Amino acid sequence: MNRTSFSAAALTPTGGDGLFRSVFDNTLEAIIIADARGRVLEANAEACYLFGRTVEELRETDATALVDMSDARVGEILAVAVGEGRFAGLVPLLRRDGARFQADVSATRFADATGHVRICAFVRDVAARDLAERALLASENRYRSLIETTGTVLIGIAVDGTVFEWNREAERIFGCSRADALGQDYYRTFLAENVRAAVRTDVARVLRGVPTRSFENAVRSRDGVEHLLIWNVTRMVGVAGEAIGVIASGQDITELKRLDAERRALEAKVQHAQKLESLGVLAGGIAHDFNNLLVGILGNASLALMDLADDSPLREMIADIETTALRAADLTKQMLAYSGKGRFLVHPIDLNVLVREMAQLLQTVISKRAALRFDFAADLPPVEADATQLRQIVMNLITNASDALGAADGTITLRTGTRAETRDVLQSSYVDDELPEGTYAFIQVEDTGCGMDAETIERIFDPFFSTKFTGRGLGLAATLGIVRGHRGTIKVESVPSRGTTFTVLLPCSVTAPAEAPPAGDRRRDRFRGSGAVLVVDDDETVRSVAQHMLERSGFTVLTARDGAEGVSLYRGNAAEIALVLLDLTMPSLSGEEAFRAMRQVRPDVRVVLMSGYSSHELATRFGAEGLAGFIQKPFRVEELEACLTAVLTPTA
Repeated sequence: MNRTSFSAAALTPTGGDGLFRSVFDNTLEAIIIADARGRVLEANAEACYLFGRTVEELRETDATALVDMSDARVGEILAVAVGEGRFAGLVPLLRRDGARFQADVSATRFADATGHVRICAFVRDVAARDLAERALLASENRYRSLIETTGTVLIGIAVDGTVFEWNREAERIFGCSRADALGQDYYRTFLAENVRAAVRTDVARVLRGVPTRSFENAVRSRDGVEHLLIWNVTRMVGVAGEAIGVIASGQDITELKRLDAERRALEAKVQHAQKLESLGVLAGGIAHDFNNLLVGILGNASLALMDLADDSPLREMIADIETTALRAADLTKQMLAYSGKGRFLVHPIDLNVLVREMAQLLQTVISKRAALRFDFAADLPPVEADATQLRQIVMNLITNASDALGAADGTITLRTGTRAETRDVLQSSYVDDELPEGTYAFIQVEDTGCGMDAETIERIFDPFFSTKFTGRGLGLAATLGIVRGHRGTIKVESVPSRGTTFTVLLPCSVTAPAEAPPAGDRRRDRFRGSGAVLVVDDDETVRSVAQHMLERSGFTVLTARDGAEGVSLYRGNAAEIALVLLDLTMPSLSGEEAFRAMRQVRPDVRVVLMSGYSSHELATRFGAEGLAGFIQKPFRVEELEACLTAVLTPTA
């Protein structure tokens, strides 16, 4: 049965005009009029729909038939209605089919125009209202669950700036409960003064309906933790379309920013490492070829000096050639150092002793207006390093500090000491090759010069980069290579106009430094050997110079142009060959491959390796495979004879 089944014509009014009839019939509340005995006199369409009866059926019904008399509350309800002449409250009612329902009933007793007592009852089914209330409550719960479980900060801000919404994520970020936040002025209470005006402006634009992009700002919780949030602000409007506030949704991007910064730093570090590796390969290749040229220059000069009389006018010029070649050899060592392969003659070194020995020399390379000060740490542990290269580090850093002072007065301080470094600190240094945590000895050079900005610091270790005149700049690049080759790192701290500090960190050694042997006379008896020596090198100059040196020492010399030819010559003359002088880098077969092939011919083959690389580098590549010796290119005849003496002289 539906509401439209009943028309006004079906009703017989008890009085009144057409307006009463219209209101009575069309109201959305059920209306029943009964006499003093409870007999129904009149009912509207909504009442017929509610009870499932026609008007005629209701007119024949006693009102008590519409009430669930089995409910214990009914007696109390009737008593109140009879005693007070009015009642308002919930009443259990019955439909025609016996279905029970709760209704909100408002009943009043009155006398009509004829003086008869009548009862008028307005009846509203609360089931629909309960359903609507439950739907509203469910909607509210869904809304509250949504805003409380989201990982986004949700804040409602009224037009006047007061907070009317504050979810759980907002509580976490700001460290303030919802109860404490509601009603607070958002800008004054929760924003720092330096961002307050900007946020007000952005929110005001949204309130005016101006499209606004997302924006970032930092907020600080009550416990002092700072969070960076990215905000999107949405305008809220009232019934009339007026702005009543905004909903600001914020995403905490603090961790994302940190990870992004780490990613960028890692990418920059990888790119820098790749650049260093590429330049290192280039520098190593140049040094290799340059060393071969220097073998010819230095070797021939040393041979010529042996043939010249002491009073020969050519001796001084040849000696100058030898000196110049030695300086060029130092340059190749710098290139090898930059490539990270320049660590030679590694042994425990006392940094304090090394720097003290250089003190007088360092005074000669700095500006006349610079004061050089030393600060040595007591009980400094030794480091495993090459003394010559460490001197090069100190010299380069002191020279750089002097350049930073320019023509101005200033101070250069050279310190030594130790530091217990963590991985975080080592990772933030200029070179991080996954160095382990632990105690590192350091050399530190501090100046009071012009300082550097961040952009300059990023480039100072690039080859030939210089803030001075063109042609300078290899010193710091070589310094970086030396540090890398020693499994150390370097930190740079600088402030423009206030100075710069370079700190070189080197791993400590557990071995005490050896005492320096007493100085001896360079002149000694010439080494004389016998038998055959096989010289294997792809450079003709090296083969020629080595052959001349060896023949002067009494050897018969065989030469090979590459590793494959060398192995072939050795295989055919192994019984006569006392020693093999073998280059490391060659076509066809490398020095490593040729060495292993010769060992297959004779396991006891004596091989002296020639290379511009370091003995440490070669030891890493060859391991404990039984090399007889090593000689660094370029070399003089005295150095070759010393190597042969060590290899061929029988031990007692």
